[in-house]
Amino acid sequence: MNKTVYFLSSSQQRSLIAEGWAEKLDVSDWSFKSAGWTADSRAEFSILAMRELCIDISSFPLSRIEMKELGDASVIVAIQDREYDDEMELPSELKEKVIYWNLPNPRKRSTTPIEEWVHYQEICDEIAMRVKELENILPQLH
Repeated sequence: MNKTVYFLSSSQQRSLIAEGWAEKLDVSDWSFKSAGWTADSRAEFSILAMRELCIDISSFPLSRIEMKELGDASVIVAIQDREYDDEMELPSELKEKVIYWNLPNPRKRSTTPIEEWVHYQEICDEIAMRVKELENILPQLH
């Protein structure tokens, strides 16, 4: 049976990065999807930062969160900058399968393009470490 990890973030940029890293995990029977709370355009810096690491997320679809898909997911990873992002309100019946990652939002924490680029590079590394931790957790979930 295939299980799904659903990555969520406000504008999907950080969840796209997480999906890109997750595709590299060595876990069988798991698939990965990402979505955002708001409709957004692709952030060029997220694509470039991942491309530096030989991961191409440019073709990953941009999508808004769909509650039915959340309900079908085995694990939901909510990526949120608690200081800068709007609160993600998930239905109470989903709470048991949600993992919260409090990670900076590069777009909202930057005042210049150079600063935003640096934040995206840093967030790519942070998300990589968090996704790698999932490799140990996911096989234990049935």
